[in-house]
Amino acid sequence: MRPLPSASSPAPGQTAEPWVSVDDVAAHLGVRKDSIYRWIEHRGLPAKKIGKLWKVKLSEVDEWVCARGASGGSRGAGSSSKSAGRPQSEGFPTRGFVLVIDDDDLVRDALGDFLSDEGYGSLLASDGGEALKLLASISPRPSLIILDLKMPNVDGWQFREQQGRDPSLASIPLIVVTAVPNASMNGATVLRKPLHLDQLANAIERSLSASAMPPQASQGIPDQGRTTPRETALVPAGLPPTPSLHRE
Repeated sequence: MRPLPSASSPAPGQTAEPWVSVDDVAAHLGVRKDSIYRWIEHRGLPAKKIGKLWKVKLSEVDEWVCARGASGGSRGAGSSSKSAGRPQSEGFPTRGFVLVIDDDDLVRDALGDFLSDEGYGSLLASDGGEALKLLASISPRPSLIILDLKMPNVDGWQFREQQGRDPSLASIPLIVVTAVPNASMNGATVLRKPLHLDQLANAIERSLSASAMPPQASQGIPDQGRTTPRETALVPAGLPPTPSLHRE
């Protein structure tokens, strides 16, 4: 991914930054077009309607992502976000439900969209406390949990501790997605941000396969990867680690 562009006006003799399509922005951020339209309509993503089409400048997108982090774009538990604290799926999921716990609206939405593309339903929570309330109210349990670490109220470490104390939750596989250096968590798969979708898809498949096997058979499962890996990142690698899409 390219580095964060400058928002300054072009110098004399330089070409002005072109407008790009929603498809280009979706590829730039590694999310679905539906997320881009939702962010334009409800989150203030800078865009201009030219005819019937939305057009965007990538430098303004990058600035918007960073500004959300600098201004506390995450909302935490009790947030007014439409995505937090509810199931999100398009039709009946073919592969079960995954619980996503992250206090950043953009990350939750992007992961929910990705899971839908993969055939999973998603339950979205803005912190560990909200996730525990969801888990206490739903049946059956989700097949997998994707967990952020640094969150307000009940963070990822606290959630994991409470999960381990509850026999009905302790066996649910866990994938930690974090930018915390050298992070580790007993019994969990840890993926580093910025996250690539092929890494997450492979980790989900390995975790679910291992949880479906007897303990002896699930040890030492090789990472065979995908035959057609996707190199799309959930966030542009050139952006700084702000509390937005990059952030914990």
